Amino acid sequence: MCELSVFREIGGQRELVMEGVISLTTRGSRLLLEGILGDVQELEGRVLEVSIVSQQALIGSP
Repeated sequence: MCELSVFREIGGQRELVMEGVISLTTRGSRLLLEGILGDVQELEGRVLEVSIVSQQALIGSP
């Protein structure tokens, strides 16, 4: 199974937000991240990039 590591870009730096993400849903300016173990995180932002090859997603400010 392909899980994503989600990073947030702040001031040119990347910060890990969550690992093992199996679902990333946009809800207006909010993102809902769901992990393989059932953990859920909702945060403000927008998707900048998703790479299946590197199994990473990058989010930025809304």
